[in-house]
Order: sequence, then C-alpha cells, then structure tokens
Amino acid sequence: MRKLMTFGVALFMLVTLVACGKGTSSADGKVELRISWWGGDSRNEAVQAAIKEFEKENPEIKVKAEFGGYGGYQEKMTTQLSGGTAPDVIRLDSMWMNQYQNNLLDLNDVAKEIGLDNFDKKTLTPVSEKGKVLGIPLSTNYRGLYYNKTVLDQYGIEKPASWEDLYAMREKLPEDMYPLWAGFSQKGVTPVFFFALMAQQTGKPIADENNKLIYTEKDFQNVIAFYEDLVAKKIIPSKKVIDNAGMVDGAPIPDLVNGKWVSVFEFVANTNVLNSQLKEKGFELALAGFPTLENQKSTGVWTKPSMVYSIPTASKNQKEAAKLIDFLVNSEAANKAQKLENGVPDSKTGKATLESEGLITPLVSETIDLGSSLVDPTLSNVFKWDRAKLNDVSLDVITELDYGKITGKEAAKKLYTAFKEEKFTE
Repeated sequence: MRKLMTFGVALFMLVTLVACGKGTSSADGKVELRISWWGGDSRNEAVQAAIKEFEKENPEIKVKAEFGGYGGYQEKMTTQLSGGTAPDVIRLDSMWMNQYQNNLLDLNDVAKEIGLDNFDKKTLTPVSEKGKVLGIPLSTNYRGLYYNKTVLDQYGIEKPASWEDLYAMREKLPEDMYPLWAGFSQKGVTPVFFFALMAQQTGKPIADENNKLIYTEKDFQNVIAFYEDLVAKKIIPSKKVIDNAGMVDGAPIPDLVNGKWVSVFEFVANTNVLNSQLKEKGFELALAGFPTLENQKSTGVWTKPSMVYSIPTASKNQKEAAKLIDFLVNSEAANKAQKLENGVPDSKTGKATLESEGLITPLVSETIDLGSSLVDPTLSNVFKWDRAKLNDVSLDVITELDYGKITGKEAAKKLYTAFKEEKFTE
C-alpha cells in the first residue's frame, strides 16, 4: 500500500510538472489565457474588440476576459496574486507596483515577445524596481483642472488659471453651485488632491529616493487648513454635501454632469469619458490647466503611468501572455479598436497609429503638451503614495473633519501618522 501511495504521489507531481511546463490548454488544444482589467462600458467594449482581433491572428490562443469596476479591484488582485490564481495578464494601477513586486514577472525575461523596445527608458523607469520591469505602461497621466465651458460662459467667468480664480468664481455663481469638485467621494477619495498643493506650499517632494516621508506634521497642518478654508468658503463641496449628492461608485457624478460643480481635477486618461458624459447634457469640457498658488515654490505638476499590464510569476502561459500584451499595446489593429480608452499610448507604434488616424483629441493633446512643459521632475515618486491604505485613511479623516468629530490639527496628525508609518516593499 505504501508503495502504491508513493507511486500515486509521484504520478501527481509528474502530471503537475507537465501541466506547469505546457501551460493551460482547453479541450480543443488551444492555449487558454485569462486577462483582467477595470473600466466603464466603453473601455470594456474597446478592449474586448481588441482581444477579438488578437484571437483572429492567433487562432491557437483563446482569451477569457474578466473585467469590472475599479471599486474592489485591488482587493481582488491582492487575493489572487497571493493565492497564485491571478489571470495570466492583469491590468494594475502603477501605484501598486511596489506592493506586488514579488508576485510579478520581470518583463525583461520576455522582452522580445512583449515588444519592450517600443518603450523608452523614461516611461519604463516608474514601473521598474531594482532593474526589473514589472509592468508595461499604457499611457502617461497628468491630473489637470478641467471646466464646464458652457456654464462658465453663461455666468461670464473666464477659465480659472489659479486658486485665486477659483475663489473669485464663488462671487459669480449661484449659491447651490460649486466652483470645484475636488474628487472626495465615497470610494474615490484619494490623497492625490493634497499632493500638488503640498508641493506648491513647500517646494519639496513627498519623499526621498528611499520612499522616506519628507513632509512634516506642520506641512500636513497647512494643507488641511487650506482644505478647511475651501470648504468654509464653499469653493468645494464638503463631505456632508457629497454624501447627499446621490453618487454611485462607477456611475457619472450627478452634480458634475448636470453643471452644478463647474470644474474638476481629472487624469487625462479619463477625460474622454467625462467629455462624453457632459456632451450628452449639452455641455462643453475644456482645459483650465494646472492652477497656480500665490507664492508657490513648485508648479506642483506631477505625472504617473496611468495603468500597466503585468504578468504574474504564477502564470503557466508567460510567453503567450507577453504576446497578448504586445498585441494590445503595440499593434495597429488593437490601437484602432481601443482609440483613447487607455489614454495616449506610451508605446511608440501605438501612439503613431492614433496620430496617423487622427484619434488623439485636441483636449488630450493640449493637456499633455501643457503638463509636460510644467512637470516638476522632483515629484517623480509622488504617484507611489496614492495607495489603498492611505486612500482609506484620507476618507476617514476627511469624513471625521467635515462632520465635526475632529479638529483640523487632529486631522493633520492622523494623516501625518498614516503617511509616516506607510511601508514600502524592499
């Protein structure tokens, strides 16, 4: 019996090893790949259309798509990566690279298959750790200020170029309208709102090259005081107002698309969606720029890779996964299908395709040109601090502050403590 059991265990291990070596196959002999991403309807349809093109050119590979909203996506990835069950191709937010680095394949190992030479060193540096390329960036993001031109024209307001202009806007707008939607919501609250302001106030980056926090508790007190003033003077809606605004995670923001909140900070990769939502209501979206602050010590303009494709080390189909990523980001057919759904491609051939087809909108081009001219290179590691835990802490702190449960100083101390205690993977 013991010999029989030993033989059984050996047979199981042999089968497992063979399976690992050959990858995952369907009953008809095709390699089966799983790919996951997040996005709205238009992005989902575009990526699926690109996948169909891939399957036409690669009939030996079958692709299973897994997609949904942004809410809960990272939690799902964390579970799947730690359990070894993640799809073969996963779309990640670039700020998660450090956290997942031990679960991701070094894409230098599949450089030829994935078309790594289509990306310059500058775009790969933010998604690399210790010489390992952990993701293929889809596009470069700037977080500019956009405004509802139709509404501002109606009230005779010029586009805001500074924070002072946003304050001045208050005088010309009706009481139930707000000059700025700052991005604080139930799920969408992020500390990124503070990053540009703190850089403008201090002239310093958030952390050194070892991700050690540079900002002091006093710096957090100053930015919270600025935030409190914005709320008190009704430049931005408070958390109380937001909680009663009928917002649903992943759905259009009612007061924004109905013209009640007349400007918004948004990543350029998302402007096509926002533009479409406003256009449906008869509004025109325009770029205001990157608002200046009186006596600013930095432009506060920072950038980040918008999204990346990565391959888990546990994937049994790494070569095929690299082939799929190469097609999605570099091929003419995939870029024509996806247009600007992922932003302006960082891939040289991808960008050339959109340019030749006239698919890069003037609004997007204007944002990238202005952002690249103003970006502060000392803020290159800012995006790494837009992390899930800090997002949660920021939501709690802003909620407690706006509901009067803590003071501004207590809010600043909580934020400072959370940022100081944040750990990065070695």
